[in-house]
Amino acid sequence: MKKITVVGCGVMGSSLINALMTAGFKVTIVDLDKSRAEAFIQRGADYAASLKEAADEDFILLNLPTHQIAASVIKNAPAEKLEGKILVDTTTSSPSEVKDMAAIAEDRKMIHLDAAIEVYPGDIGTPSGYIVYAGSRQAFDSTEPALKALGKAVYLGENIVGASVTDLAVLQVHFAAIAGLAEASAFCIKNGYPVEKFIDQTREILPIMLEGNLRSFAAELKDYDRNFEDASECTLNIEATATETILRAMKSDGVKTPCGDAVLKLFKDGIEHGFGSKNVCSVVNELI
Repeated sequence: MKKITVVGCGVMGSSLINALMTAGFKVTIVDLDKSRAEAFIQRGADYAASLKEAADEDFILLNLPTHQIAASVIKNAPAEKLEGKILVDTTTSSPSEVKDMAAIAEDRKMIHLDAAIEVYPGDIGTPSGYIVYAGSRQAFDSTEPALKALGKAVYLGENIVGASVTDLAVLQVHFAAIAGLAEASAFCIKNGYPVEKFIDQTREILPIMLEGNLRSFAAELKDYDRNFEDASECTLNIEATATETILRAMKSDGVKTPCGDAVLKLFKDGIEHGFGSKNVCSVVNELI
């Protein structure tokens, strides 16, 4: 597949277009603002103000600010233009929005593949590029050469919400880590310790610590039924005591700890409900 229509020429859309063109694909850009596409037009891209005006393509790739905009683009395009076409939607969407797009695509007899971009625009088209896909295996296999031009292309299966759930879940971990990183950095500053030295050691230590958590969450939540065996190593009681020690030290130095306070409350709620001797992953019960 060499002819691709990309709808959306914003920051991320431009990175996708650049990677595809660099890899030799013929790209038609659809965007209301032609000026955004000018640099690519000079490199040989075609331009259209709407899907209706776009030249024929092998597949359509969406990268738009919201699901609502993406859905309206497909709904407003001529049905005959879309029938039988592969739709790759990289717009950040919730699972319910992905299901809505799947219904829209099915109604227009399109082959739907949802995607979630897990990197920043500058990583697209480089070895660090990473995008996950879910939905039609046929669509993934047919478009894989183009998808690989964007970065590592990981197919998660036919469950259409797989990419969205993965994306939002990983981002939740990411943003929670940012909050913890901010509190930890403030603690270093208060103690006159260089933040860059703390960061250097975090790079070394955290992957080792986190791997144990990832392993236990994956194993113990595989067939989740709210029941847990007693922990063989660190119990929730031990984790809560350690957290109290950390927060006491930070607060004594005048550091505000809203993130840490929330973590401790979650641990204590789990202990109150009888999971003190269980692994820390048992706190999932407090969230469902």
